[in-house]
Amino acid sequence: MNVMIKRLIFCALAFISLLGPAFAQAGSEPVRIGKLELKKRQEYRISGRDSLTSIVIDTLIMGDKSSIDFLNKKKVNLLIKYAVIGRECIIRGSDGRNNGTDIVLSVNFAALNGLVIQVPGLDAKMSNRKHDNGNGGKVLINYLSSGVKPQMSDPRQTAFIGINNRAGGYLTNAQTDLYTIYSQLNSGVPGRPLSQLPQGRVYSGGTGRAGKSDIRGVNELAVSPADQKSSPENF
Repeated sequence: MNVMIKRLIFCALAFISLLGPAFAQAGSEPVRIGKLELKKRQEYRISGRDSLTSIVIDTLIMGDKSSIDFLNKKKVNLLIKYAVIGRECIIRGSDGRNNGTDIVLSVNFAALNGLVIQVPGLDAKMSNRKHDNGNGGKVLINYLSSGVKPQMSDPRQTAFIGINNRAGGYLTNAQTDLYTIYSQLNSGVPGRPLSQLPQGRVYSGGTGRAGKSDIRGVNELAVSPADQKSSPENF
């Protein structure tokens, strides 16, 4: 009986190992959106369990001051085949641990007023600190050369693209942090002085790392996010 059970377990494990690559491939399939239209000041949020997200949008229309937010995402591959961008629009992302999202954006700008990619490292707040000061995200923008050519020098002019991927921790106040730490220690349970500190520890006051960025003109857009030229890790 024991031999038979071992054989069954071995066969089951072998079957699961064969299915593994198929499941991994299915999970990596991009999300496809035919048309996404955001009105003025409208927010569109994309969240989920996967830390890596690939999205293909056939047509994107962003009204003035609208935004697309990626929540709890380490990396985003975003392919937009036709984009009309209003004034002061934002694409932002964070991994949920104070780090900015790494973004590869391949896009055909049919019209572009102003767009800012917001992926800065966030500051660790003493009131509810769970993670250290974060790192800025890496950003790579591939824009179609036959469309509108972006400029990064003057936000008051049209076709502006800005990238904010600074490091977290520059806006913290050391004296305020120390005062908060001492207050939390003094209010701790007798015998457990660290009980009032988040997860029982003092988080680093050091700054994170600033992210890298690059913007390139391309002759054609990738067929899918997986085929996009380069990635943030490579520059």
